[in-house]
Amino acid sequence: MQRPVRPSVGRTWRQCVTGVLMVLSMGSVARAQSTAGELVGLVYPVADIQFGVPVAGVVQQLLVKPGQVVREGQALLELDSQSQRLELQRRALVAKDSSELEATRDRLKLLDEMLQLTEVVASRSQSVSKDELAKQRLERMSTHGRLQQLQAQKSREQVELQLAQTELAQRTVRAPRSGMVVDVVIEPGEWAKPGDPLFRLVDTALVELRLNVPQSVARGLRVGQRMGARFESGAAPFQAEGVVHYLSPLADTASGLVDLRLRFANSKGLIRPGAKGSLITASAASAPALGRKP
Repeated sequence: MQRPVRPSVGRTWRQCVTGVLMVLSMGSVARAQSTAGELVGLVYPVADIQFGVPVAGVVQQLLVKPGQVVREGQALLELDSQSQRLELQRRALVAKDSSELEATRDRLKLLDEMLQLTEVVASRSQSVSKDELAKQRLERMSTHGRLQQLQAQKSREQVELQLAQTELAQRTVRAPRSGMVVDVVIEPGEWAKPGDPLFRLVDTALVELRLNVPQSVARGLRVGQRMGARFESGAAPFQAEGVVHYLSPLADTASGLVDLRLRFANSKGLIRPGAKGSLITASAASAPALGRKP
């Protein structure tokens, strides 16, 4: 019969000592964080978009390069558009030609005058037969119907002209907003198709500090509240004032933390997206304050 294996007294003692040290270490870390009074998060640009071409085609000309600042609506890329330009010219000529419409309108005017005279003569004498009068009325109705058809046709031709203009405009990719082009992944002569991200545009004039805070901190915050934060900037960090833009009504089920987002004006570009930012919850702050308002 085997004897039960008893745990070693030395091993049990070492486990107890390790557990006590871990508890003391966690307490010291918590006290250090509380003393510092800062909660760390990351900086993101509010506008960070990727986009491509709305229609497929061969890239004829690339008008920007990474690092270039662009305005909203500025042309970034042009696709080959020779066939679209020719189609636009053809539809413009068709829409401009109104000779048949004008001739039909003049014909209808003459038929109206002739019909009026014929009706007057027919009412005063018997020199005009009923068949002749009915024939003129029928011709007038037919010409009026043809005029309406031509007017509808001109309307369709104007719509087709606008479609041709739209198709040509889609051959040029324009910046959806102002910002800096940080990535271009296509070259002239390559085939571009819809759905492929070809450009990445970032606007750093407004940045967002995203971090998770304890519920004890979240309870004292509200959307629109102004708060200070410290940001890394080379050798010397600096402070800036921002506004609480979003405060999640939910806490994370695993950590119990709450999602908090603050926005900061960054027209000079001093706050670099991707850098760390610390929410200041204590009065001690030795870094120089910029006092910028979003």
